[in-house]
Amino acid sequence: MDWGDVGKWIKGNAGTGASLVGSLLTGNVPGAVAAGVALVNSATGRSDPGDVLDALQTDPATLVRLKELAYENEASIRKHLEDMTRLQLEDVQREHHETQETIRSGDNAEDKLVRRTRPLQSWLSLLAAIIYVFTVKNVDVTVLGLLLALPWAYAGLRQVGKGIDSIGASVVQRAARKGGK
Repeated sequence: MDWGDVGKWIKGNAGTGASLVGSLLTGNVPGAVAAGVALVNSATGRSDPGDVLDALQTDPATLVRLKELAYENEASIRKHLEDMTRLQLEDVQREHHETQETIRSGDNAEDKLVRRTRPLQSWLSLLAAIIYVFTVKNVDVTVLGLLLALPWAYAGLRQVGKGIDSIGASVVQRAARKGGK
């Protein structure tokens, strides 16, 4: 038994107000979880998650006290929840940024093999998808999707024209390099 279990029970059974405390307990930000634990401990007078859950399930007065504390501290609870959400979003943004930096470093690498691997994989996968469509009698959409995953990922899946724009930019850059020599 841990605080997340207590939080899940509170969110599912305690009703409005106290369910915010449950959200604190099921979060992953230590400060917010600690705030939720403090509120639950104040309401129950207990510190063990199992004992707290038992008190909440068996004593209606304890649940009422938790709701009172939740209403008294609603602004603080909402601030903690806002912070948890903001941190989660920032984490996703950092992960996306790191992925983009990794891709850019590969695309700008000095080594031709490193620089050309992703485009080559994408083109080979696209070619395999085209061959698959024209040679197989009953096309399996799952297989076709898997074969097209690399080209779509390489194109960015943001717009159909992005892949075409990328090819056009490559042709212009190549022509400029050849013209400069």
